[in-house]
Amino acid sequence: MRSFPWYVTSLLALSALSACSPQEGTNAAAAPATATASVAAPMPPIEICSTCGTIRSITPVTEAGQSTGAGAVIGGIVGGVAGNQVGGGSGQQIATAAGVIGGAVLGNNIERNRNAVSYTDVTVDMDTGGQQTIRIDYPVAFGVGADVDVRGTAITLR
Repeated sequence: MRSFPWYVTSLLALSALSACSPQEGTNAAAAPATATASVAAPMPPIEICSTCGTIRSITPVTEAGQSTGAGAVIGGIVGGVAGNQVGGGSGQQIATAAGVIGGAVLGNNIERNRNAVSYTDVTVDMDTGGQQTIRIDYPVAFGVGADVDVRGTAITLR
């Protein structure tokens, strides 16, 4: 087998490569375009949910109830009866007076606590901007940062 010198092999390779490349004097850009230009379809407008938002804060609130005085009266009577059962003589009178006063204070506090109102204020950053605070009477089952849907006074997870 006969081998060619390296320069002959190199010349053959160069001539093969030059046959594959565009020839001088031809304009590759002037070739007729076969592909059609595609125009990007416009993006549909992004719709913002008007009832959607993210919880900013959850604040439990307890408002003290009103006292009508009935608790104090009933507590004073019960305390006086209980105090009257203790001791004898002047000790019994002191115990009765202490029972009336203690019972009235205790009865008043019980009535006020019984009439107390508890609720939760949930502040929501709305997707449309601004904030909305919703007062709910039930315990909150989600936390700060939750994505929610607010419809009136009802809050649901998204």
